[in-house]
Amino acid sequence: MIKDILNLKKTIKEELQDFTDIAILGLSGGVDSLVTSCLLVEALGSENVYTIHMPYSDTDMIEGRFNGNSLKIAEKIKAISLVRPISGLVNALDNTIITKNLLDKKELSSNLSKLNHGNSRARARMSMLYGLGYHLEESLKKRVRVIGTGNLSEDYIGYDSKFGDSAWDLCLIGELLKSEVYQLAEHFADIGLIEKNMIDYHPSAGLWEGQSDEEELGYSYAAMEPSILKTRNPETGLAYRGYEIPVAGINRTPLSEVDTFVLNRHFKNRHKHMAPPVIKLREFCE
Repeated sequence: MIKDILNLKKTIKEELQDFTDIAILGLSGGVDSLVTSCLLVEALGSENVYTIHMPYSDTDMIEGRFNGNSLKIAEKIKAISLVRPISGLVNALDNTIITKNLLDKKELSSNLSKLNHGNSRARARMSMLYGLGYHLEESLKKRVRVIGTGNLSEDYIGYDSKFGDSAWDLCLIGELLKSEVYQLAEHFADIGLIEKNMIDYHPSAGLWEGQSDEEELGYSYAAMEPSILKTRNPETGLAYRGYEIPVAGINRTPLSEVDTFVLNRHFKNRHKHMAPPVIKLREFCE
């Protein structure tokens, strides 16, 4: 739980103002991008926040769904809105992946998996954000940075797409648990920056039709949070090595089923949030 919201927001404001002049983010209508956009508007002013709405299909624009909700949020907080559909990008990428030609050494499947297609959506969104961000920077002659919307609950278990929603220049809520993100959303509703009915309590990454985070994972974020706090090394942000969880400095505590799930996900996926490795070769060079 956040114990000092005002000083948390003050720290974010100071960091942001030092980091960039203009912020650009993908506003999906979910709680993470909602809270991030509110923090940006408070820190930089609504005229310096570009919210990008990236529907894959017309159904994403229906009232109450992803971008139907995101456009209402942007209007309420007075941020700048740009609608950029991504179906053309995604479909072109998917079709190119499965295209066969004479150089193919073996027959590949003519269908992409649901997850692979979902990753195409996530990477198309990030390509759009960085392309637009650089275009804005050239046009406005100001610092423009892509702002991430990942939270600690998702990032710790690697529930994101590599080079998709795991990519950003700065993330504001990356050290906040999902419950703390909801706490901030409630705060922004209480002070009137947003309407309470804009808060989406059913998290979805929008990777495919009907996708739900908690259904796909098999656990709710609320169920995983104690395991994340229990296993996370506060000094590094990574899990303790070897699944060894110190208690009072020296003792170890047994792992529950949820602990094991969280740790397995963390170690399998933490490459998504680390710099890609480089083989050390300078000793062989002048």
